[in-house]
Amino acid sequence: MRNTDLFDNYLNGNLGTQETSDFESRLAADEVFANAFNEHKTLIAALKEHNEIEKLKSQMNLIHEKEFGGDAKVISINKKDSFIRHYGKTALVAASTALIVVLGTVAVLTPGVQQTSNQITELGLKLKASNEAIVEGIKEGSQKPVHAPANMEGSAFALNNAGYIITSYHIINGADSVFVENKGLERTLAKVVLTDPRLDLAVLKIDNKEVTKNWNVPFSLSGKTTDIGEKVFTLGYPRKDMVYGEGALSSLSGYSNDTTMYQVSIPVNPGNSGSPLLDDQGNVIGLIRGKVTSAEATGFAVKSIEIIRSIHDQGADSIRTSGKKPMAKGLKRSDQIKRINPYVFNILVYKND
Repeated sequence: MRNTDLFDNYLNGNLGTQETSDFESRLAADEVFANAFNEHKTLIAALKEHNEIEKLKSQMNLIHEKEFGGDAKVISINKKDSFIRHYGKTALVAASTALIVVLGTVAVLTPGVQQTSNQITELGLKLKASNEAIVEGIKEGSQKPVHAPANMEGSAFALNNAGYIITSYHIINGADSVFVENKGLERTLAKVVLTDPRLDLAVLKIDNKEVTKNWNVPFSLSGKTTDIGEKVFTLGYPRKDMVYGEGALSSLSGYSNDTTMYQVSIPVNPGNSGSPLLDDQGNVIGLIRGKVTSAEATGFAVKSIEIIRSIHDQGADSIRTSGKKPMAKGLKRSDQIKRINPYVFNILVYKND
């Protein structure tokens, strides 16, 4: 549903109780969404008032013609005031909002034209129920267990050798069960132990010690700010096989000048949420959170220093890695990736909706 339709349904009282509660919660939490709603509400109010004025003028003209005839001259005692002049800035804001709505409608109705948005898009990969996993299990026979398809997938990476991993909160929000896997790890249960919705972070733990007994995580969270222009790369699961992406750090702030995030010139796609963002030396400098849909190769990552601060503020310092020298430092990129790969995971979320 388009935002304009959602706004109209709310203003007209057409939303259910839960939908109304969710809408008002989003208004309180999302400044961009709230501003768009207020502009839309201003537009509707201005148009209604203008229509009422025009309706009254039409009725007065009919009365005038009936009483004095159509040729009678009318002299106004007030200087004529236009709609735009009377409403000033309000009308201009409303008009610009109306233009955006019209352009959005044209984009929907015109073949080949896609709607664009400057709002940050979360990159959890929502999946429709399918028989794909079952078919794979049948093809592999008894060599591979058959799994039901997940409701949501994304990426995650290890924080330390004790089985703690981190991902995006929007991926696991509302989950009944969460599993992780990669090329070297069979699907394994993980439990949520810490969340920070404000930064869109979630820490999970694998309790199966047989899985983690030989872990030797080759990277750690960097506690330093990175410079603009530094080369960066990421590994994640926008599809079943791990995907590598590289680019540069293009801004020290993220969407809407959010200083808790970096902006990076790396193509990121649904499934990349929760991926590690690493510098040339193999330090984790951030966690991929989302992108702007209207801009190609523009992603946003929560800064590692903010992740460290969040973990500390929640009294869970033992979760994060120490500031040890990364074992991927000084290696060529292909060798770095070989060492890092075992500690980046595809995360699978199941929900009983």
